[in-house]
Parts: sequence; structure tokens; C-alpha cells
Amino acid sequence: MRMIFKIGVKTSIWVVFITSLTCCTKNIEPLPDTVSFAPSISLPVGEGEFNLSKSLETLGVPVVNLTENVPDWAKHSYVYIQDTFAINLNEVYNQSDLISYIMIRVNIWNEFPLQGNAQIWILDNGQNKLDSLFAQPASVPAAEIYSNGNVVGTKFESYKVDFDQNRVDLWQNAATAVVRAGLVITEEGVTEQNIQYFDRYKLKVQLAARVDFKTIKNN
Repeated sequence: MRMIFKIGVKTSIWVVFITSLTCCTKNIEPLPDTVSFAPSISLPVGEGEFNLSKSLETLGVPVVNLTENVPDWAKHSYVYIQDTFAINLNEVYNQSDLISYIMIRVNIWNEFPLQGNAQIWILDNGQNKLDSLFAQPASVPAAEIYSNGNVVGTKFESYKVDFDQNRVDLWQNAATAVVRAGLVITEEGVTEQNIQYFDRYKLKVQLAARVDFKTIKNN
């Protein structure tokens, strides 16, 4: 540290200062050859939105609401959309000596009078599945709507998925996250009376990540 003193200070003060500095520093241990840092970073992964203006995919034989005047998708047991988001953690891996922990936060908002759910898969550059976030899709309850179609209250659920050291290494080759968001169709949830309002609603899925890593620097 650079220290500046005024000209004209008496010699006795210098003697006291030098003596005190020697007493204070003689027991200080030398700096280590290496210094370890353990920072944590948070970053958004992506956000997907299900609404009826998008190209919809269906699952299941069309057996629901066969006698109702509803769209074809409402006659299946499940309807969904699928979005893909890029994941690039290479810079974190390349500049760290150890990735100790990864956490993915999944937030889901639902305005439909149907149960919504989401599943997320992690793929490499060759579109091979490395991991999935949930054993069973994360779900959010059906919203309640008034007879005029207005939403009483948007339903919300938040999920935290932890990846310990055993699963962290899989993410080094992660290239994309595939998010499937959809609705579970029921005869009570879709009727001729309320189907006219469905184009107002949306199911939104938001992903964010937290990464804990360790870096060792040589002096």
C-alpha cells in the first residue's frame, strides 16, 4: 500500500511508526500460492407461451367432446406446443475448475380453465437427450373464469430442480432445452359455452438457471 506523509514530521514519530509497523507485520503469514473463488451466477434460459394462435400438437385418440361443437384439438386428451431454447454454459465450464451445482427454476402461469403442465428435456448438439427435468410433468391447476370468460385469477406454480455433482457433468454438452407446454383436456373444462373465450388465454413457462462453480487462480 502506498502511504504519503507530510514534510516536517519529527524523527521520533518516524521511529514510532516504523517500530509499530514491524510489530504488526512480523506475524502475518505469506499469501498462498493459489487462491480459490467460488462464485455463483444466475441467468435466464428462455420463456415459452402456449396459446391457440400457435400450431398445436395433440396426443391421444379423439374421444373427448365428440358430440360437442368444439375444435378438433379439444377432442383429444392432451394438446401442447413445443419450443426450443439455446443453452450455452461452455464459457462457465471453460473458465472454471469445477461446476459444483446447477439449479433450474421453472415458473408456470395458467389462464385456461384446464390443468396445464410442462416438461423440459436437455439435448446435446446431436439432438440426443442428456437429461429431463421432471419424472412426471410439472403441473399447474386450472384457472377459474367468470361466465363472460374473464379470468378470476391466474394460477401459478414454481418448481426448483437441483442437479448435484453426479448430474452436473451431463450439462457440459448441453446445447438446447426443449420445453413442452400443454393442457389436459376434460369435458368439464371445454364446453360449447366457454370455448369462444379460449383465444384470450395463455399458458406461460419461464426457465432460469443458477450455476455454482469454483475457480483456482495461481499467484
